[in-house]
Amino acid sequence: MAATLCNHGTGIAQVLKAAMFLFFSFALLACAGSCDREQTVQDSSMDKNTAGAVEQRLSDDRGQASYRKSVDKEVADTIEQWLSEGRELWEKKEDLPSLIAFYAERQLGITYVGGLLDEPESEQLVVTLEGSDCVLFTEMSQALTLTTIRQKEDFEDFASNLQRLRYRDGHMDGYISRLHYFSDWLMTNQEEGLITILFQDEGLPVIEPPFFMSRNRENYRHFAENDELYEKIRAMEASLAGRELAYIPQERIPEFEHRLHTGDIIGFVTTIEGLDITHTGLVRMEGDRAGFYHASTVGAVIVDEKTIHEYATDRRAVKGLVAARLRIPE
Repeated sequence: MAATLCNHGTGIAQVLKAAMFLFFSFALLACAGSCDREQTVQDSSMDKNTAGAVEQRLSDDRGQASYRKSVDKEVADTIEQWLSEGRELWEKKEDLPSLIAFYAERQLGITYVGGLLDEPESEQLVVTLEGSDCVLFTEMSQALTLTTIRQKEDFEDFASNLQRLRYRDGHMDGYISRLHYFSDWLMTNQEEGLITILFQDEGLPVIEPPFFMSRNRENYRHFAENDELYEKIRAMEASLAGRELAYIPQERIPEFEHRLHTGDIIGFVTTIEGLDITHTGLVRMEGDRAGFYHASTVGAVIVDEKTIHEYATDRRAVKGLVAARLRIPE
């Protein structure tokens, strides 16, 4: 998953606590990419050929093993029930914001648990309703929506879409194949034609390339003593240096809020050295008021009482916002 504080939970938590970098009672960087440091860090077009190749690879993967066999039956059944209800909603009114909100609200109340993606000894497609973090919540909502607008409603199709979002080229091939940094998650999924990153041609500042994982390898059990995997992490980080992702500075967020839609993906850009984005969520518009859904580190998946701008300004470690929108497949 992406490298937010949620995902880097274990690694970042230990480093920041040891260095007394910021005020927090607990650290949560286990989303592998980008969960909210929220209260924890108190201050804080794809072409057709490529698309075909990815779809074929996913099809091959599914031919090798059933996703359903590795997931709790109750979880798979619940997801299929949601998909059935979501398809009914979509058939009545093909409105993307409403559909994403529908799936976001099905997850309200799921307990926040950091580091879920890193729990398995070997890489697995983690799907659970027993806990969530900011990236898991964001990915689940988008994968459910993609499944519905593709007119599918079975768990296998959902899991295929989730894998496509979570892993580079949609192919799960060990720890390194996961999109650990959320900036990478955004840019890669835009290249795959799944999302559009907003406000990229408006002269905004760009996020510095991340390097937190390689600089703090001792806090990542999967490669703390694995030199081969460590070198792959370094190479992955080096590849991100040539890509640019613009973000809205914190003080300018109100200028852009009215252009957001319910269901848009948001990432809070951090001032923490070596990290890109420390928390993610989904926009919830009420008129011109830009609120948001997210997996809060202090409890569960919620509708936050603050607006996006209020939340950002309450955290000294947040310097801006990046936003993206799911694309409807042609």
